Amino acid sequence: MKWFSFQLPFLLFLYFSQVICFEKLENHEDSIIYSTSVMSMVKILELEESLKTNLEVYVNEMQHKLDLIKVFQESIKRDKFKTLEEKEEYMGNPLNSYPMLRRLNQDWPKWLRYLKLGISSKNIKEMESLLQSSPSNEDLQVALKGMSRIEQFYNQHAEDLTKGFLLGKKFDSQLNSPDCVALGDFYYNQTQYSDSTHWYRMALRLHKFTEGKIYEKVLHLKRKRIYKKYAKAMVQETLKLDKKKAIAKNIPELEAMAKQVAREDNYQNIKRTIDELLTGKERIFQEEAARNKRKPSNLELGCRGKWPKKPSPTLTCRYVRETHDFLKLAPLKMEFLNMQPLIVLYHDVLYEGEFKSMRDIAIFNATMGDGWTYVDFDKKGKPKRQDRVVKMITFQGTTAEFTLRINRRIADMTGLEMNENMALHLTNYGLGGHFGKHVDYVELAKRPPNFFGDLGGDRIATALLYASDVPLGGTTVFTKLKLSIEPKKGSALIWFNLNNAGDPDPMSEHSACPVVLGSRWTISKWIHERQQLFKKPCFA
Repeated sequence: MKWFSFQLPFLLFLYFSQVICFEKLENHEDSIIYSTSVMSMVKILELEESLKTNLEVYVNEMQHKLDLIKVFQESIKRDKFKTLEEKEEYMGNPLNSYPMLRRLNQDWPKWLRYLKLGISSKNIKEMESLLQSSPSNEDLQVALKGMSRIEQFYNQHAEDLTKGFLLGKKFDSQLNSPDCVALGDFYYNQTQYSDSTHWYRMALRLHKFTEGKIYEKVLHLKRKRIYKKYAKAMVQETLKLDKKKAIAKNIPELEAMAKQVAREDNYQNIKRTIDELLTGKERIFQEEAARNKRKPSNLELGCRGKWPKKPSPTLTCRYVRETHDFLKLAPLKMEFLNMQPLIVLYHDVLYEGEFKSMRDIAIFNATMGDGWTYVDFDKKGKPKRQDRVVKMITFQGTTAEFTLRINRRIADMTGLEMNENMALHLTNYGLGGHFGKHVDYVELAKRPPNFFGDLGGDRIATALLYASDVPLGGTTVFTKLKLSIEPKKGSALIWFNLNNAGDPDPMSEHSACPVVLGSRWTISKWIHERQQLFKKPCFA
């Protein structure tokens, strides 16, 4: 049979269930967002560890529920973590962190209701108290966005992620049926129907295993419900792919058509057809989806490592000795990456002790806040927020010895003045964390008067120090130059945002690709132009 002979006329007959919508999000401005930082997600690892401890006690009190509970208990087993680094490494894998975050947001509250049936226990009260700190709906949305970036930027397939593959590498972790349904719902609610169908299909494939009893009885995720969601998504996908229809103008009409499938007398037709589709190999569906998929953007190609390699300039590396007397004894290792704008990479310039001093202050004082991407400025010159993507903290002043040392080293690397601006920004990326295409200059001519006046003008240069390696993803790319730099622990990337005339250089546009695996830590600094009145070098 041809699996994709499932044509539009038959699909129109199969219109089904209610519109799938996430619950209306509460205002979580003051709530903790875990998913914007791998280090923050270590806290939900500890939270679930506490819940597991309470669950184990409760299991002993609930023998008549033991079979179902033990199946769940087995599904969340993992090795004990001895160090903070081990926890960070574990949470740096999105196949660990996303399912855990979704599980704490969606599954654990349902487990709690199930456990409370027929018995009262002090462990339940303790678990209720612990769940007061569980991820919010908003946090789950941030995590789902991160997973969607990993999938789309790197052209990952749902089947690979459910089997534990990330960019072709196999891991012990994988996604389950509720994880797939949440991703399918996420895409569906954004009218990205083609992206939702394969997640619903994988949810059905995974729902039939032993855990299927848990999904039905405890999580109330019935297989019948997924059938209907999948059928509805296929209907919407087919209609949207029909380019002869003015889809954008007829979304309410399409919703009304799709709801017709909700009739109970259609369900057996839906089930029979989908069961027949599920006998086909997933590769066939992937090939069909690839034919309808848009071409990857220039940025996505860069993040995938698909840009052509540039021929190396005559001079690629040298030792820097001239900016400070000390460098005559211990010169800096500099690699030229681009001449206009000037982009250079310094090797082995950040020390482990410096980074850990900053990280410990940020973690143990709980002072890291959410960092956002933005797409534009408002009339007052403030950036318009788009997505939460990182946790960050700014170290001001000259009180900490590591701040002095790092600033002195940046001054040596750039030959620029630091004294009027000692700020360093420590950043940790979260699940699928990234920064989209942007420039670091702000075009002061288009901003209100005295914008950045207290900081000394526009940003002439940027210093980005990599404080950790990133096993997969997290590359820095200069989109217009088609230049990519992989994070390497201890190195520093320096580039200039303004040209020799002090005008913004649009070729400095850059982006941080989504992190796939690992914990991306960076220390960044913007260097302002007015401080450089007597020191600004001329790069001819």
